[in-house]
Amino acid sequence: MKEIVAELFKRPTKEQSKDTGMAMVLLLLLFSAAFKRETLVTIAIVALVVDMTFPQLYRPVAVLWLGLSHLLGTVVSKILLTLVFFGVVTPIGLARKLLGIDSLKLKDFKSGDNSVMIVRNHIFTGKDIEKPY
Repeated sequence: MKEIVAELFKRPTKEQSKDTGMAMVLLLLLFSAAFKRETLVTIAIVALVVDMTFPQLYRPVAVLWLGLSHLLGTVVSKILLTLVFFGVVTPIGLARKLLGIDSLKLKDFKSGDNSVMIVRNHIFTGKDIEKPY
């Protein structure tokens, strides 16, 4: 949690401030197209000139912008991974269990003292290293 808070308030670099300014210009242009406001195009041009000459003026906005994107990336990735796990991996595992498919040979492993590992006596050659997969 401390790392997330530290990342939220980390001082952005000059390049990150420039990128934030460009993102603001893009947002202004998108809003001007969506809401049919010509004044937003003028504001976008002014914002672009400011971004090109004094990008450090966008530093406070960059702190918020980059902090929000980091927070969203942290939260959304956990949500997506959870959905994939419970939506894809768990049903496949349950279906394989119901069908009796035992790829790991867990039943054989527990049934006796013998190993279920496959013995592979193979002498590696140059071709094995060239195409390992």
